[in-house]
Amino acid sequence: MPSWTAVAFGALDLRGTELEEQGFELVVVPVAPGTPVFLMGRGAEIWRALLEDNTDRIDAADDAGEILAALEDMGIASRDSGHRARVTMLDRPWLVSAFHELVYALIARVAESEGIDVVFIKGPTLHAQGLREREHSGDVDCWVRPGDDLRLAAAMRDWGWTPLLSPFTGTGVTHSLTLEASEWGCAIDVHVRYPGMDIDPASAFAIALDASEPRVFAATVCATPRKALHGVIAALHSVRPFIGAPAGEASIDAAAMALRAAGEETVDFAERVNAVYALETPLQRAFPEAGLAYPGARPPADWAWRLTASAPRRHLRALLTVPARQQPAVLWRLVWPSAEVLRAAGEAPNTSLLGRAGSRVRRLAAAAILLVKR
Repeated sequence: MPSWTAVAFGALDLRGTELEEQGFELVVVPVAPGTPVFLMGRGAEIWRALLEDNTDRIDAADDAGEILAALEDMGIASRDSGHRARVTMLDRPWLVSAFHELVYALIARVAESEGIDVVFIKGPTLHAQGLREREHSGDVDCWVRPGDDLRLAAAMRDWGWTPLLSPFTGTGVTHSLTLEASEWGCAIDVHVRYPGMDIDPASAFAIALDASEPRVFAATVCATPRKALHGVIAALHSVRPFIGAPAGEASIDAAAMALRAAGEETVDFAERVNAVYALETPLQRAFPEAGLAYPGARPPADWAWRLTASAPRRHLRALLTVPARQQPAVLWRLVWPSAEVLRAAGEAPNTSLLGRAGSRVRRLAAAAILLVKR
């Protein structure tokens, strides 16, 4: 018999979970674009035997050949014992949502196949590190080098995720690209920088990658930030301006709690990624005995437009931070957005050309009115 092996882009043991009550023993992500495969009975038994390299159990099964062929067709078994997606471990889900955990594994595998380094941030890892009480997140957040967001988005299209583009996509204005959930039911935010870190985004990612640690999601080893750096990320998430509103006292206190829980090493990371302007007050509250002060700290480049309440004026301020060579293209996309941008804004892009033109004109008129208002 050929040297068969279990392969997957993510796998979970469902025994002891609610899904076992529905008759499922395993859930496995195929190595080719598709949806998770649920296994039970003989299929689950043979796949486990492949995972454990237990050829005696397979050879003794009369129906082994037929089942192995079916598993191969599903993309979860291979005749290549050296397959790059060979599965060597299997655990029960540790996330609240098994499907979300599979998405972590899938992203890691797809990124690896594209030569993209990725660090998974926020989400359930913050809870596991004691940095937040909430355990579940509705989406998956990951961080890649600038430019790799579009590469990863293109690769994830085959798996059913659609990027929600904006006029500023591909510039330094947007900090993340959202990939809309498909039937997997889990959106993905692909970050290329983190608001409040006022250094070159590529340098910030290099620090994050260097300060990462392994964490297993669905039988796949992924990179997540060490606790100290993750405390800085959690704190910045709390204090960043939102639609023109600065962080309130509750948000500042939440940031201070995250920094304190992460330990004094967060001070070093906050300084290395130059997040001291955004986090000065939370750092002082978290570590009052340290006497921290940053009188020369300047607002990050995006703080001014983030603090602008009017959307059109916010867009114009953001436009001024874009390199001059990119400004004409971004301005055109703001004035006459693509069908994909209209879809991202929920403005029915599937209508006729005339209907989309009407939507664009209405958007432009509304923006002009807001710009001239005091």
